Amino acid sequence: MTLAALSATAVTAAGEGHVVHQHSDAMASTAAEMFQFEPRILVLEQGETVAFLNSVGSHTVLSQNGLWPEGVAKVDIRGRARAELSFDTPGLYGITCARHGRYGMVMLIAVGPEGLKAAAALDLDEVDASARAKDAYRSLADMLLAGRLD
Repeated sequence: MTLAALSATAVTAAGEGHVVHQHSDAMASTAAEMFQFEPRILVLEQGETVAFLNSVGSHTVLSQNGLWPEGVAKVDIRGRARAELSFDTPGLYGITCARHGRYGMVMLIAVGPEGLKAAAALDLDEVDASARAKDAYRSLADMLLAGRLD
């Protein structure tokens, strides 16, 4: 699947652009299912903007140490109902929730062809995350490379 096709798949149907929600599902049977970013994968063209919703209460949007393009300012969004970020530098961005990342509440954002290349070469040894979070990143990278976005 091409970058343009993947990007089109990731845009919300409402035409609102790229929007990431943070959910807590009290009916879920496991913590990994309970806490989720939605979508968990985005593919962007360089310079596109993403709106992160619901970084309130115990949900946050944080740069994942070891899974963030070199030289790009880290992200720490807390206590905001909506925050917009522009992704101007190509590469692969790992995002986690400070409290729920240990349960696998993570997401990947691939920017430009470089993001897809980085996903293909992903080395989680340098990622400062729990084993469950690393498993989630690996699964998301595999889905991204297979063109399966959720």
